[in-house]
Amino acid sequence: MRKKIEVVGIVPVKANSERVKRKNLRKFGNTNLFELKLKQLKKTKNFKNFVISSEDKKILNTARQAGFLTHLRDPYYSTSLVPMSEVYSYIASAVNAEHVAWINVTNPLAESKIYDNAVKLYKKNINKYDSLLSATEVKENFFYKKKPLNFSRSPWPRSQDLEPLISLPFVINILKKNNLVKWGSCVGKKPFFYVLDNLTAKDIDNPEDFLFCESMYKKKK
Repeated sequence: MRKKIEVVGIVPVKANSERVKRKNLRKFGNTNLFELKLKQLKKTKNFKNFVISSEDKKILNTARQAGFLTHLRDPYYSTSLVPMSEVYSYIASAVNAEHVAWINVTNPLAESKIYDNAVKLYKKNINKYDSLLSATEVKENFFYKKKPLNFSRSPWPRSQDLEPLISLPFVINILKKNNLVKWGSCVGKKPFFYVLDNLTAKDIDNPEDFLFCESMYKKKK
């Protein structure tokens, strides 16, 4: 009998951030990024459960009231002093699961169906790949170390003919928990790329991103 594959979502939420101050809790439309993501994830159907990890007890209390499991993070692992690889390993070690999905709250335009579809694809391709990575395709002319990376100077290619480069927006990444702990990374050696459109995958990384996503969110309401 085939073993049932169950995926637990890990949602890291810091109270503070550097480039956009308190972006996870700052007013975003009629809500904030954290509470919006909780609402989106509550509508999903393909996850066993979700664990919200934070150093902030108010954040964890809000998560528990909404029906989520929680993990009280050592404040050290919410500082910029710690390499992200250590954060991955530390948080994943505290989660009881075989398969985990790392989900950020900073992609507010990604709806519940995006997450459910990711789990479907992960299960479908689990024997071929060691991880699922949300991705976008970028078709632009890139140089690397002063040399063309994805095009030739002559003949000059049409933009639609360019070899796309893969960007990782970290909307959702899925893999075995033990691998996340061991690697300190969501990126396996044989990843399946779950390609999303640029708007859905838009990550808030600076104040301009915040304003843009908030504007798009209000239009969708």
